[in-house]
Amino acid sequence: MSQVPSVKLNSGYDFPLIGFGTFGGADAPEKVYEAVKVALKAGYKHFDTAYVYRTEGSVAKAIAESGVARENLFLTTKLSNNFHESQHVRPGFERSLQALNTDYIDLYLMHWPISFEFKGYEADDLTRTRTIAKPTHVPVIDTWRAMEQLAKDGVARSIGVSNFTVAMLEDLLSKCEIVPAVNEVEIHPNCPQEELRAYCKSKGITLIAYSPLGNPGYRGATIDAFNDPLILKIAKKYNTTPVQILLNWGVNRGYAVIPKSTTPSRIEANLTYIKMQDKCVEAISELGRKSFCRICDPVALWGEDCDIFNEH
Repeated sequence: MSQVPSVKLNSGYDFPLIGFGTFGGADAPEKVYEAVKVALKAGYKHFDTAYVYRTEGSVAKAIAESGVARENLFLTTKLSNNFHESQHVRPGFERSLQALNTDYIDLYLMHWPISFEFKGYEADDLTRTRTIAKPTHVPVIDTWRAMEQLAKDGVARSIGVSNFTVAMLEDLLSKCEIVPAVNEVEIHPNCPQEELRAYCKSKGITLIAYSPLGNPGYRGATIDAFNDPLILKIAKKYNTTPVQILLNWGVNRGYAVIPKSTTPSRIEANLTYIKMQDKCVEAISELGRKSFCRICDPVALWGEDCDIFNEH
């Protein structure tokens, strides 16, 4: 075990490979506030949130009370699907800026390559999950150009995307001026994203893995990697837990992970780096080749018109 490694984004900024996720349910704001306080004390530097999560204010409050200097932290937040029209990008961004109580965002992501009708800037105006929604098909490049201006103005130090496939990235790269620094996507042993990982590496785009543990219990998810015999065997080899093996499988593959927890002991334990043998990393990758499963399915979230991964 050693210090958590970092990588340099194509925008020039250092980026830690283990961060803290802040997505949650209806009670997320209070739980995230308490959890982020623990995470800051434990030494986390990267905090991943989004306007639609309603946890930006919780993150800001915990940081303000921690005494940790803003310049020592890396804050990621995201543009909501309802704000894709170019005239709504900066006002949407400024909502996040205000909620996070900062004058710049380290990394601003396009949350999904899906746009919905604009209904207002308040959190209650956003299209919720488990709601049948019709995409408005705002061209991704139009949204991206408005985000590029945020980067040029220095208020977003790095910009990136989330939930983009290889084809979507290829299209964006053929038109954009600023190459995305990051693509944040679902990655865990049952969704290893090998083609996307290779493509992003070739283009200098860093991956962030959300749901790096398979998000057990989320929306009826049945993935139980914690009890997989292979994971248990490798955990025993390194004298650690299955959770640490799952997280470090990602870090050893060269991308960032953003586990989330509200349990202090788990928050602290998750900030652990273990250098794993290549053969162990490859053995875990083989699990997904045999049994693929995506947890965060946009069709389940918003209906069949949002089948961006062509899996239905």
